[in-house]
Amino acid sequence: MTGAEHAARLAEQVRVLLFPRRCPFCGAVLGFLTRCPDCEPELKRLKLMVPRLPESEHCFDHLSGAASVCRYDGCVRRAILLMKNGGKPYYAKELGVWMAAVIFGCTFRQQRGIILLDQGPVLRRFDLVVPVPSGDKKRGYNLPDHLAKPLAWALDTPLRCDLLYKKRQTEKQEGKTARQRMLNVKDAYGVRDARAVEGLRVLLVDDVITTGATVSNCAKALREAGALDVFAVSLAETQFGR
Repeated sequence: MTGAEHAARLAEQVRVLLFPRRCPFCGAVLGFLTRCPDCEPELKRLKLMVPRLPESEHCFDHLSGAASVCRYDGCVRRAILLMKNGGKPYYAKELGVWMAAVIFGCTFRQQRGIILLDQGPVLRRFDLVVPVPSGDKKRGYNLPDHLAKPLAWALDTPLRCDLLYKKRQTEKQEGKTARQRMLNVKDAYGVRDARAVEGLRVLLVDDVITTGATVSNCAKALREAGALDVFAVSLAETQFGR
């Protein structure tokens, strides 16, 4: 371990002592526990048996596919709304680790309250991790950024939170039909530096996939900029109208 790595580990230990890990679903202090035993039964119910999402239930234009961890319901829905609207984006660190474990098979262990990577995926499938940008300037942060950071760390893949941007303001997707959702975000995204994605395999990260309109249009921008392949992942998914 280098001096810088040792200093970073000590800083993390101090942070954990001052601000111990909490369950992102109920807020209970986790301490040395990897997962919250009180929330585990509901999470098992919400977890998808197969992470890869069927194209028959979503629109995945310009994507080679998409995957998600669980259904957007119950404690998962409450956690996402709390992170997006309740000012608790730091819960996303625990959930990004969960995404890496379920979707990519990464294994983790905890040591003195710090989550450490035991083993990442056998093959490096992506060259770049890119979060879906937020159009909500009032929030001050973008939830997909916070989910993408631990995911990129676990996959040992570079992260670019500044690459995708919204070219125009869009309305909220809630309450719109599937066709209205597609039109609302059509050609709404752009890539700041095409050279950064040219010929690369990109992992696109979002918090929730519903119709697939947002990730599809983000993928379109990345592919037009020269990306070789785009695969999307999210913490949760919900079929339109569910």
